Amino acid sequence: PEEEEKPKDSLEVEADRLRQWAQSLMAQLSQPNPSTSGLNPSGTKEAERLTTEIAELKADLAAQGLTEHEQDKEERVLMKWVRLAELKQWDHRDKKHDNKEALQHKGIQGEVQQLRAKIEEHKHRLRDELGFTQKEVKQDSVMFELDERLSSLCKIVGA
Repeated sequence: PEEEEKPKDSLEVEADRLRQWAQSLMAQLSQPNPSTSGLNPSGTKEAERLTTEIAELKADLAAQGLTEHEQDKEERVLMKWVRLAELKQWDHRDKKHDNKEALQHKGIQGEVQQLRAKIEEHKHRLRDELGFTQKEVKQDSVMFELDERLSSLCKIVGA
């Protein structure tokens, strides 16, 4: 029985590590940075305000016991993300900015690819060590959350 617990514990630790990695990549992408420099001053202020509000709202939701996935699906969070995306789209019209943004995402894009490989490796471990079926892996809440984050990251950086 103790031998069965060890792989499960190590898989849970690995899943937590992957979750934190994905979360840090999302944080890097959502931090106010020079990428808002192409916006007018009010647009920059609004982008920074939205980023702060999203962080505060997610902290409140986490205190209420919502998982990261549930927080991301919360309507208020989604609406703020949509508005932030709209602001960044305006910013993308500036060609100089597009080049800067591409360079910034290029570094993160490599990390996203590494994260994708680690998540796939984790899925294989679930199947091999715990005997999960492909369907069980897809239904696993942790794997679902990791896949959702990875999908979001890929959309943002174009990976």
